[in-house]
Amino acid sequence: MRERRKVIISGVVQGVGFRPFIYRLANDRGLTGFIRNTSKGVDIEVEGSADKIRIFLTDVRTRKPVAANIYAIRQHKIRLIYDKGFRIVSSRIEKGFTQISPDIATCSACYSEFMDRKDRRYLYPFINCTNCGPRYSIIINTPYDRRSTSMKEFEMCPQCQHEFEDVDDRRFHAQPDCCELCGPQYSLFTSKNRLVNGDPIKNTIRLLKKGEIIAIKGIGGFHIACDARQGKTIERLRKLKNRPTKPFAIMVGDSNRDQVAYISRAEHSRLLSPPAPILLLRKKPHNPVNRAVAPNNPYIGIIAPYVPMHYMLLDQVPFFLMTSANRADEPIAFSREQVMANLSGIVSFCLDHDRDIENRCDDSVGYVASDKKFMIIRRSRGLAPAPLTIPFQVKPSLGVGPFLKNTFTLANKSEAYMSPHIGDLDNLETMVFYKEMTQKYQRWFKIEPELIVHDMHPEYLSTKIANDLPGKKIAVQHHVAHIAAVLAENSVNDKVIGIAYDGTGYGEDGRIWGGEFFAGTIRNLKRAAHLRYLPLPGGEVSIIKPYRIAIAYYYKLLGQKIGRNKWRTEARSIWNMIDKNIGLVETSSMGRLFDCVAGLIGVTEEITYEAEAAINLEYMTKKGVKTFYQYAIEDNDIMIIDPSKILKGILYDLKKGIDPGVISAKFHNTVTEFTLDMVQRLAGKYSTDKICLSGGVFQNRYLLERIIDRIRTAGFKVYLHQNLPTNDGCISYGQVVYGNMRERKERI
Repeated sequence: MRERRKVIISGVVQGVGFRPFIYRLANDRGLTGFIRNTSKGVDIEVEGSADKIRIFLTDVRTRKPVAANIYAIRQHKIRLIYDKGFRIVSSRIEKGFTQISPDIATCSACYSEFMDRKDRRYLYPFINCTNCGPRYSIIINTPYDRRSTSMKEFEMCPQCQHEFEDVDDRRFHAQPDCCELCGPQYSLFTSKNRLVNGDPIKNTIRLLKKGEIIAIKGIGGFHIACDARQGKTIERLRKLKNRPTKPFAIMVGDSNRDQVAYISRAEHSRLLSPPAPILLLRKKPHNPVNRAVAPNNPYIGIIAPYVPMHYMLLDQVPFFLMTSANRADEPIAFSREQVMANLSGIVSFCLDHDRDIENRCDDSVGYVASDKKFMIIRRSRGLAPAPLTIPFQVKPSLGVGPFLKNTFTLANKSEAYMSPHIGDLDNLETMVFYKEMTQKYQRWFKIEPELIVHDMHPEYLSTKIANDLPGKKIAVQHHVAHIAAVLAENSVNDKVIGIAYDGTGYGEDGRIWGGEFFAGTIRNLKRAAHLRYLPLPGGEVSIIKPYRIAIAYYYKLLGQKIGRNKWRTEARSIWNMIDKNIGLVETSSMGRLFDCVAGLIGVTEEITYEAEAAINLEYMTKKGVKTFYQYAIEDNDIMIIDPSKILKGILYDLKKGIDPGVISAKFHNTVTEFTLDMVQRLAGKYSTDKICLSGGVFQNRYLLERIIDRIRTAGFKVYLHQNLPTNDGCISYGQVVYGNMRERKERI
């Protein structure tokens, strides 16, 4: 029996080869009708026998392109038209929104053509197809058509146009399709903005070999690159970027990665996945990369080539350093003008191309855990702006995010759209970027927020932005947002114990939280326990100088005046501040406790990047240590972990001359033990076996794996982030989730 059906599909179905896929599928089944992009996804009208349509709809789900993500298919019968053939028709813009695909790394088919001397795109650095290439970074508006991207400036040549219209071609309706004759081109410029004659890629390779530092335009912004084997060049870059110790990432080709790091199958698969993130891998002790890339670090960030130009560079420079082209704490540069204005004192040359980057996007970062799960540290290129699910309906909402590692989240109904990594909101350039992207997201996804959710800190710039926006405002405590994000990601509605081990978060009592235990549900989380409040003398200055925290904690808790001779003047000032209770910030932060121990041991005297002291403390842990220090828990209405005995034990070990690596391991083990102890007490008190973990401290692999193992072995269920970082990169999503729950309660 013949019938015609209208099929509406929502999801990531634009820019991923979905229309060509449907076209071929319908033709294979002998069906007629059409498909078009809409502001909501795609609309399909399909006509033929009922059986063939049923098989067609099954195939849509089971055979869809790898990069496509279908959220919903709605269908209903409509009147027969008896049309001939199946067509792709012009997009229709209507009220609603569509999903936007992230940028996708070069696929194997394009790579094969790229390396084929007989192919017309041989070594053309902008080769792409329906399965790979730029998407998010080039989009101006939705729906996703060439005229709505920065490729609108490049008119297709007859051959590319033929591919674009040929249903049997891999580039059928590939919006960024181009070739040497009609597409973008690279050019090389000096730091004085003068064009360099000759082949720009060959010249770049020659200059990298000579030890030059070069800005290279990629898919979502510029990178600063140099040969990763040349120590003097890397040291020069460190001085110019004022980045003395923070690790850099390197790009390495497939055949050379084994020389640098140990790589499991799961890690290899993740490296070569469509998002192509920077992956933290364990370094081999003897490798060709200069130690200045990641000094005193057992891990190294490795990234696989993800645009064709990378393969050309790697052919001659097998290991090159890649870091975002920006001044400290500013957004990644996306135009040559920005490079020349801000980085001409760092880079000698700039490899540019003439396809505009509409939306800049830093590389995503993560690692593969021992259970093969991918743990995200930064969610950006290749992952954003893929939508996140919320397990209940929300109002049109904006979570403005935190101060550090900022992202924002725009949400409506059951879908949330998180921005790529924005950065720290402490300079004008980042604020401009932030406001630009919030406006774009609202335009793309057709969401005008009625509810604005922000941090409780009254002085955060994100809070001030929120207060300037129209709509109802709700403040959500920083660590509550952490736990709410885990709960929503895992669709947990039951009672839980939520553990937030973090650096800094403004508390409900006006003090700085960060070593927190919560009890309750996604609708209502209450503080159940925390680390004892301790003084942070001078606030931020003590975070930069961890030994100040050690001096303060030992004096406050134990009455002991510790400190090396060179700290003596500062120590006297700190003791005086504590005696007179002036210039102190009280904190329950787990991150600061790690800083205290690192400062006492002397791991890091002055940090040059966030969490450096705690990171170094983790990396020095001695394997095989099973012992731990004594600790105390005060069993009050809100329980308190008192670290006095821990610090006393550490000082005792130091005086005995115990290896600092053993002390570090014992400290990590102690945190694991009192975490389990607290979980068991609170789980009994609140009748739950579900435990959620979030917060920047859980980026510590040694600690996280031990806590998970101990809690699971004790019979509890552990929930972690699935598609978000455990650091502050998850906050904006958690704000939307908990803010909506709060708003509902207020209405009731």
